[in-house]
Amino acid sequence: MKINQPLVEVLPGLLLASVVAIHAGAEAPKPLWQIGRPDGDNREFALAPSGHAQFREDGLFVVGESDAARDWPYFQPGPLDAWAGGRSHTFTVVFGLKEAPPGEARLKVNLLDTHAAQPPEVEFRLNEAAVTRKLAAGAGDASIHGQPAKGKAQAFEITFPSGALKAGDNQLHITTRSGSWMLYDALVFEAPAGAAKRTS
Repeated sequence: MKINQPLVEVLPGLLLASVVAIHAGAEAPKPLWQIGRPDGDNREFALAPSGHAQFREDGLFVVGESDAARDWPYFQPGPLDAWAGGRSHTFTVVFGLKEAPPGEARLKVNLLDTHAAQPPEVEFRLNEAAVTRKLAAGAGDASIHGQPAKGKAQAFEITFPSGALKAGDNQLHITTRSGSWMLYDALVFEAPAGAAKRTS
């Protein structure tokens, strides 16, 4: 920069360099907890591979204590599923944080299939922040009857705004607001860098 160069010509370049530096230094959300493995198989979940008729209770998973094979069914029914009570169903994940720094949180959702004709509309609520998503149609009923490889997999991310997390107890509620069932492959929750799980 020349000594006598007007400051007004220099400022835009300095501001752009500052923005780039801040962006480059920002850390992306990091995995905090996970239920299941994104491997195209559902045998790690409760009632798998074909026990949907034995469904009695919605999933409740306490991070650090629960076991997917016992506490998280391989499917989540919707209001159109008479065999599951013909109502909305809410699966809940509970986790504690020692610290909740600002920044976006993300939920990565991997599904093996959804109902072909009536896929669900699902609400994802992290504490007070809610996002609703209409899922794509699936392949058919073979997947829920023990043949997950015949399903039509889909994967997507739900982003929650900065401030949705809090120090202490946090709850993620997944509710089928309309439609029929969906089949789980994995859920991966990512939190802002610096978020620390509470162990007790």
